Amino acid sequence: MLISLRLKQQELRAMDNRVLVRFWGVRGSVPSPLTAHDVARKKLKILEDYVAAMRSGRYSPMPTPQSFLAEQERETPSTYGGNTSCVEVRYENDIVILDMGTGLRPLGNTLFPEMFARKGLEAYFVLSHVHWDHIQGLPFFGPLYVNKAIGISNRWTFLGGVGWQSTAEICLKGQMDPPTFPVAWKEIEKMTDNITYDDMWDGKSVKLGQATARFGKLNHPQETYGSRLLFPNGKIVVYATDHEPHDPACPYPRLVSLARDADVVITDCQYTKGQYEGAKEEGGVPRHGWGHSYPEAIAAMACEANVKTIVLFHHDPASSDEKIKQMEQYTQKLISSKGGKSKVVAAWEGLELNL
Repeated sequence: MLISLRLKQQELRAMDNRVLVRFWGVRGSVPSPLTAHDVARKKLKILEDYVAAMRSGRYSPMPTPQSFLAEQERETPSTYGGNTSCVEVRYENDIVILDMGTGLRPLGNTLFPEMFARKGLEAYFVLSHVHWDHIQGLPFFGPLYVNKAIGISNRWTFLGGVGWQSTAEICLKGQMDPPTFPVAWKEIEKMTDNITYDDMWDGKSVKLGQATARFGKLNHPQETYGSRLLFPNGKIVVYATDHEPHDPACPYPRLVSLARDADVVITDCQYTKGQYEGAKEEGGVPRHGWGHSYPEAIAAMACEANVKTIVLFHHDPASSDEKIKQMEQYTQKLISSKGGKSKVVAAWEGLELNL
């Protein structure tokens, strides 16, 4: 009994030392919620699959509709989601939030119980850049509005680039200046106990709680940064979205440096190579200079950097769930053909990775 109790305590301590990565928004450019037609099509597909399974005789006994649906979702989520870029990374009490797209709103709603229990939270907001799809969730981040007068002491730190024509502070305040939003940033500053700002530049390292972050400049219109987070348990999480490869056969050195031997690399895979090149069957509009990547370039980077898990991210708003799944499978096939060992996962809202 004593041995069992000690083992349980060791398991709990091991879990406390894990890095948890949660995905709250995975789309790029603009939010892309499911339409009524999309939902109806998904319902029909599930019914067809269930009827086919009944007729095939491969189940004995036949599972209930609920258990059949659960089995299907273990392979592919019901939907990858429509919110724009936002990823939460936790280590013990540390909170690092990577980008502030519309996924920041549901993330914020989950923080209230913890915030009140602890009488306040401290979080680091790391901005890759300040295009709308990466900051538009901030005005709807509920904990931002909790007044310090009720005894809650929150500390928010925002990290952004130095070459954004304006500072990160000015960019964030600007999107909330009347008449574009009813609550001005100066009102937020009155309510909140502590808001600070810090700069990032290529090669800079900084402590974010117990994690050490290093930033690297990527290839995207306006100044954009990837982040490499090293945690005390030795795990490495890299966030490198919105990057256009110069040459898919020769991965971008800064990106490879950020991704080297990482446990997880979250990376932009918005297009197929056909879309990027403007193939007729893919609409005929080339995406050169738009600042986004595709499976061939990601596979080359993953192999050269020896990445354990590649998470495809920043899905195009026009990509269906089925297309995203195909891109995931194709990227995995490319990596395997090169002799790489990286596992490929297409990010979906609700995905959690424990490291």
